[in-house]
Amino acid sequence: MERINFAVRARPLSPEDAKTNPWRIADNSILFTIPPNKFNFDRIFSEDCSTFDVYESRMKYIVSAAIGGFNGTIFSYGQTNSGKSHTMRGSSVEPRVIPLAVHDLFDMIQQEMDCEFLLRMSYMEIYNEEINDLLDPERRKMQIHESIERGIFLARL
Repeated sequence: MERINFAVRARPLSPEDAKTNPWRIADNSILFTIPPNKFNFDRIFSEDCSTFDVYESRMKYIVSAAIGGFNGTIFSYGQTNSGKSHTMRGSSVEPRVIPLAVHDLFDMIQQEMDCEFLLRMSYMEIYNEEINDLLDPERRKMQIHESIERGIFLARL
């Protein structure tokens, strides 16, 4: 719990992308051929890995820690069309990270009958240097604020 884990989920490549793909996965590393380079991660999930497997392996413990009073963040980063939305939102066929996390939160809360909980969740996007609240489509182009009491924050997120 005391460290940041970096995991990569490789999305399936289109036939065109597969022909010109400059990298390959070996264990928990991504190897680039031109220029030769190697990047190591805590975990790399292959193209055929389900969102459920990614969630169970790397994210469920963050949800569990939140029930224990710790702040937690699931951060999805990548180029446009790299699979972030697929992993976070998924499709109607496959469960995705956000619904899995919310479901687990409420299951864990129901098991803790002697406690009272106050949970806050936000779902935001930073795209082209604009911050958007994804739980309220009216809140677009949000501004970053800073105060001594709260630190750095987004108003109304």
